[in-house]
Amino acid sequence: MGKDLTKINTTFEFCDGGSCRKAKSELAVREARAYLRNEQLWDTTHSIRTRCNGRCEDAPTWIVQPGNYWYKNVTPEKAEEIVHSHTQNGTPLPEYLLFQKGDEAVRSDNEKTIAPIVFKEKNDVDFGQALVARASASDQYLYPVFKKLFTTFFPFTIDHKHQLIHIENHHKVSYADAFDVDIIGTNLELKLAIGPITKAIEKEVDADVLERKVGVAEVIWTKENSTFVGAIRLKNRKGKHLITFLIPKDNTALWEYILSVYLGMDIANPRIVLN
Repeated sequence: MGKDLTKINTTFEFCDGGSCRKAKSELAVREARAYLRNEQLWDTTHSIRTRCNGRCEDAPTWIVQPGNYWYKNVTPEKAEEIVHSHTQNGTPLPEYLLFQKGDEAVRSDNEKTIAPIVFKEKNDVDFGQALVARASASDQYLYPVFKKLFTTFFPFTIDHKHQLIHIENHHKVSYADAFDVDIIGTNLELKLAIGPITKAIEKEVDADVLERKVGVAEVIWTKENSTFVGAIRLKNRKGKHLITFLIPKDNTALWEYILSVYLGMDIANPRIVLN
């Protein structure tokens, strides 16, 4: 039987992602849970190991609810203090906080900035003189793009295995596998691996999955092309071409979606670096 959630006053979310584990997050978790047991707080609190919280530079991190309090660099010594303050006093410990509601900035000691995606001039092997942007190949970006492409923004054209396939109707997009996304419709059955494959598990993954694993994603702006305004080109980790989505000039809604949602650009002022 699970916990009686009607009795829970405080929830501790312990990040259990790779960076936090490397920073010995489990040691802090053990101290926190020992305190909760010994102080007879187990039935009125809940603690859970989460997957990555997205703040690897501040590992180990915790989130405490209610209040959405984020903690950084949680050591075993800090753990008991944090738990005590929230369970006994109902207040956070500001000196250990990474973020709380109302903050205008994250209080990181090791903030990392991500360079924005930009288009750069390039003489491309497939498209000639064009603007090329290196985009994200993460499933967090590609799966939403696939769903929009095949359920909302057709028509467009696919270049797959040197064949052009025209997509003019709805296709089913399923991402139920650990790695593969399946796209199935009247004239297409496509399987691409987009799930994360770390070095730790790479040797356990089938060779054919690694062959179709998307490792490189590029958006090409073919301004001089008379048929297509742009394209999304996907390659595997070894640089082998997997598939290219060709966006027709008259499908402005799809192209604007790619610029704004996939690349995070202002449609009216996209980021372009000229030679």
